[in-house]
Amino acid sequence: MTAEPANLALVSDTLATARAAIAAGHLVDMSGLDLAVAELCTAAVQLPPKQQGRAARKLARLAQDLSALAEALTTQREDLERAAEAEARQRAASAYAADPAQS
Repeated sequence: MTAEPANLALVSDTLATARAAIAAGHLVDMSGLDLAVAELCTAAVQLPPKQQGRAARKLARLAQDLSALAEALTTQREDLERAAEAEARQRAASAYAADPAQS
C-alpha cells in the first residue's frame, strides 16, 4: 500500500478545504468522501502487521477530522434552516401587511 500516505493526505486536505469553505459560508459537495475513506480503511487492513499501528493512528486522526466536518455541516444546515424559516416568516408577514394603496 504505497499510495496510502498520498491518499490519506489528499483526503485530509479535502477535509480541511471543506471546513474552510463551510466556515466562509459556502456549500460543499462531499460526495465520494465515503468511498475514499472506505478505500483507506481497506488498504490499512491489508498492511503488514508492523505498519498497521501507524496506519491506525493516522486513521484515528482522520476520524477526528471527519467528526469536525460533520459538526460543521450540521451547524451549517441548522443555520440555513433558521434563515429559511426567518425568510418565510418575513414573506408571510409582508403578505398580510396592510396595503396603504387599497385603503
